[in-house]
Amino acid sequence: MPRFQDISIKRKLTAIIMIASSVALLLVSAGFVTYELVTFRKTMVTDLTTLAKITGDRSTAALSFDNKKDAEEILHGLSFQQHITAAALYDKNGNLYARYRAPRAADSFSDHPAADGARFEPDRLVLFQKIYAAGDFTGTICLKSDLLEQHERFVRYAVMISIFMVVSLLVTLFLSSRLQRVISRPIFHLADTARSVSAGKDYSVRATKDGNDEMGQLVDRFNEMIGQIQQRDAALQRAHDELEVRVQKRTEDLQEEIIGHRRTESALKQQFARLSLLNQITHAISDRQDTDSILHVVLRQLEDHMGLDFGAVALFDDKAKNLNISALRVKNFVKADKLELREGGVLGLMESGFELCEKGQTVYFHDTFRVSAAFMEKMAGAGWRSVVAVPLMVEEKLFGVLIAARLQADGFSSGDSEFLRMLSEHVALAAHQARLHKELETAYNDLRHSQATVLQQERLKALGQMASGIAHDVNNALSPVVGFSDIIMNGDFGLDIRGKKYLKYIRTAGEDIAHIVARLREFYRTREDAESLQRVSLNALAEQVVDMTRPRWRDMPQSNGITIEVQTDFAADAPPLVGIESEIREAFTNLVLNAVDAMPNGGRIKLRTRVQHDRNNTKHPKQVVVEISDTGMGMNAETKKRCLEPFFSTKGKRGTGLGLAMVYGVMERHEGGIDIESEPGKGTTFFLKFPVRKKAADGDAEDEGEDIEVKPLNILCIDDEPLVRELIKEMLERDGHQVAVSDSGQSGLDEFRLARERNRPFDVVITDLGMPYLDGRQVAKAVKQESPGTPVVMLTGWGAFMKEDGDAPTQVDSIISKPPRSKELREVLSRFSKC
Repeated sequence: MPRFQDISIKRKLTAIIMIASSVALLLVSAGFVTYELVTFRKTMVTDLTTLAKITGDRSTAALSFDNKKDAEEILHGLSFQQHITAAALYDKNGNLYARYRAPRAADSFSDHPAADGARFEPDRLVLFQKIYAAGDFTGTICLKSDLLEQHERFVRYAVMISIFMVVSLLVTLFLSSRLQRVISRPIFHLADTARSVSAGKDYSVRATKDGNDEMGQLVDRFNEMIGQIQQRDAALQRAHDELEVRVQKRTEDLQEEIIGHRRTESALKQQFARLSLLNQITHAISDRQDTDSILHVVLRQLEDHMGLDFGAVALFDDKAKNLNISALRVKNFVKADKLELREGGVLGLMESGFELCEKGQTVYFHDTFRVSAAFMEKMAGAGWRSVVAVPLMVEEKLFGVLIAARLQADGFSSGDSEFLRMLSEHVALAAHQARLHKELETAYNDLRHSQATVLQQERLKALGQMASGIAHDVNNALSPVVGFSDIIMNGDFGLDIRGKKYLKYIRTAGEDIAHIVARLREFYRTREDAESLQRVSLNALAEQVVDMTRPRWRDMPQSNGITIEVQTDFAADAPPLVGIESEIREAFTNLVLNAVDAMPNGGRIKLRTRVQHDRNNTKHPKQVVVEISDTGMGMNAETKKRCLEPFFSTKGKRGTGLGLAMVYGVMERHEGGIDIESEPGKGTTFFLKFPVRKKAADGDAEDEGEDIEVKPLNILCIDDEPLVRELIKEMLERDGHQVAVSDSGQSGLDEFRLARERNRPFDVVITDLGMPYLDGRQVAKAVKQESPGTPVVMLTGWGAFMKEDGDAPTQVDSIISKPPRSKELREVLSRFSKC
């Protein structure tokens, strides 16, 4: 059977109406039947209850007087009720008393009555009801009725409903077949119109509208759609006609394009071959770092794959405006000889005819016979008829020129020129990078050398900063050595010449130690022009060092059976230099002592001076060289490289690693240099090169005997070091001053105040800087607050550093460095005695 969706609209409408009507009738009938059955059941219960009440009232006497026969007769009287199938009486004790069963009935009774009420069972109605006589309970009656009347009534209703349904469906079918035409006729008309339009492709046909309902609106929309289709069909027909014309024209164009594509394909193949060559050349030069190698590889590739008869690369000299031939490759060297062109040759930019290359333009000569440039005339004479010159540009500047030539005229196509132009960019970049790589490698080596120098300076700077921390303690310890040595030398203590000589060595060594501590911090800076320099004789200093170190190189080794010989060879024409004597003496001393340590089994030490003159001026000496050599164990390359570093030592616990670092600092401050020659087992030679400068020295160091007149003063000396206090007191009292000493800042202030109270104030106060509880700055501040006119002199081991750094307290009138010198004390006190 066809599906419901496939049948006609007419049948669909009829079926819908029939189904809807049938469902409505069934629902109405079901409701009616249900209502009737419920009502009938209630009526049955009411009737049976009434019958039970009547029967029970009649049975009260039989139950009361226990007349069972009358009770059974009363129950048999129910046989006239056709629907009563059984009845029973129970006495007031609940025992079955009498019963009745209709013929052919199979009902049974329980021995005891159930609860009052009626209940429907599948095929009967059962009722239990209590019986009362004069208000007293006498028993219970039970009635059972069949449901035949209910079944008969249900069958009658079913027949009636079936008849009604059949009649109703017939009427509904008749009405629906007439009324559905109102809807189906416009639809059939619209469908016929659509079939007509589809079959005949006649879009002028229109459907007829019967009304303005939804079907009328559908007809309107259908007619509008047909109209739009009619317009589109006309437009499509016109477009079809136009398309035929365009297709014909396009076919002609495609034929022309095919011819062009074939030409392009041929050009692309050629371009691909050139790109492959470009990639091959680029790959060949990518790993090369040498400019000449790169250029030769490029020319060889061009000769092999492009068939060049001549190729050259010339690098541009911007200053001379010349082209320097760096790479050259020709097939016929006889022609090259005629050209007189070789690698390393020079070609003028103007005479070559390539001046436009400087502006980044490619130069192409189709026929060299028609070019008047000198170089092109030579090329034509050698047989090369066509020449291309491509600029090698780097950062928009001409780096070089790639020159290519062929024997035939007009031998280069536009594609060849463009390929050479593309190649020139890669070649220029690769050659420029190779040059940069070489320059970078040179700069890296220079930087590594500079870093080593900076590292050396930083180590010396750290050494100087450490020295500033220990300067106070070292200078305090040296003050008695230098001061008392000076007092003994200048006093009448009955010393012979030899004793005074040794005492002078002691004083000189102490002063050198103090000066070393003061300058350790300054190894990392160059000497300033304003610093005080002295006239120094290197020969005399070397002789003095030999004498001062004699115990180390002669006496001590001889006690152990070891002999060390010292030789000297001094240049008589060595000019005096300007510098600091103590620094240079310390440098010589360190080198001599290192030489002694390098010869544990004995050997020879030689001190030599020689003068080097300027080549252009033989009369004026350029520098004085001091050579200190030994025949000891020597140094290997690593030790020689690091020997000037601070704290580097090969002596183990016996060495501090500061000796050669001090020598390096001395030479740096004197603007000199150090050279070292050493090999393991062959000894070591140090070359100290001192420049000869014309700057005048401030004066000789040995001027301490000069007398300075100072009137006697009342002086207060404050210092927490007992030996320093004793030294200052002795030095001042020898000059006629009256001296009071204090061992702390607070006791010094108490002494100063007590003297003012007694009207015997001190003329000068000399105080140390580093003291516990109350330091020198606080003492100076307190003195100036109480007596602004009293001069305050600060005597401290940090004196040299404070002078350099400008760190002097504002309340201090003068600073004297430890260890104190008699001359310096006299100079300072002479200024205050004039006030």
